[in-house]
Amino acid sequence: MFYKYWKNFALAVTAFFWAGCEDSVSQADCLYGPPEYYGITSSESGDPQSSSDVVGSSSEMASSSSNFDPNSMPSDTLYGVSVTEKTCVPGDSIVSYYPPAYSADILKMNAKQQAEMDMVDVIDSIVDPRPKAERAEAPLDRINWSNFPQCLKEMKDSLERFVALYGAPVAVTVEEVCSDGTKQPTEEYKKYQKMMEEWEANKPALDEEINKIIEDRFKELEEQLNKCLNNSNGEGNA
Repeated sequence: MFYKYWKNFALAVTAFFWAGCEDSVSQADCLYGPPEYYGITSSESGDPQSSSDVVGSSSEMASSSSNFDPNSMPSDTLYGVSVTEKTCVPGDSIVSYYPPAYSADILKMNAKQQAEMDMVDVIDSIVDPRPKAERAEAPLDRINWSNFPQCLKEMKDSLERFVALYGAPVAVTVEEVCSDGTKQPTEEYKKYQKMMEEWEANKPALDEEINKIIEDRFKELEEQLNKCLNNSNGEGNA
């Protein structure tokens, strides 16, 4: 009997509860609480699609997070945080070199001129028998070429027409100083190092070739000098 009356009492309370909820929205509020309780605005609560949209957005966010690829981030960001790009500026350390001194063709030309300068010294010793140091310290104001073969003067004049090489040393910056505190060699210094390595490797063979050029050129000039002196029989041709 008690169960019969309790069941009737429960039905009456339920009917009274539903009577207080006048529409479907208020009935949902009665059953589950107001939307604000779940962080949903009033405008969203009136849209029947809002609940599914919230659920869908959450699913999409979860899927996006699981498929996140850090390699797809821009190069200047890391996990969404901006990273300053590394920059480098030239440092103060430099090396200088004179390009003609590292040209095989120019050194060969210089070798030929060296032989010619040596022959000029020989001719000078003929027209001025003083020791070389004295001639260099107090050269003659005038040479009386009438006392010597004309070919000797012509030979001296032609040999003293040296080719002067002009140019300025090249300065090479050794290293760069970077924004992250590191240092690294510059590209121009790397090229300079490669050039010097190749130069040093080829230098022994080049030195041998240069010595041969000096020897051959001086021998050629020596024959020319002897021919000049022998044909004149020691008499001036002025």
